[in-house]
This record gives sequence, C-alpha cells and structure tokens, in this order.
Amino acid sequence: MGGKTNLDRVVAYVPPEWKKELEEWGEEDERSVSWLVAKLIDKALQERREQKKSVISNW
Repeated sequence: MGGKTNLDRVVAYVPPEWKKELEEWGEEDERSVSWLVAKLIDKALQERREQKKSVISNW
C-alpha cells in the first residue's frame, strides 16, 4: 500500500457528512475513499462523454 503511482492528485473539499458517508461506503466495500471518488469521477466523465456524443450525432 502507498506505492508510487503515475496518477495525478486532485484535492476536493466536501461537507463532513459526505466524507462520513464515503468512509462508511469504503469500509463496506473494503475500498479507500480515494478509490471510491476516483470511480465516481470516472463514471461521471463516461456519462458526460456519452452525452456529448449523442448531442453531436443529433446534428
């Protein structure tokens, strides 16, 4: 754990209740908060890309 990575760091400030909920979720799934947030960002970006594709294809 804590090895080198080729990933960039992103910092976000969230309400305490979000952090608590993410920590609980991470414990349930045996994942870190960082991993969960990265997966949520990935999903949001994929959805955004798909949305942009559909807008372009409707032209």
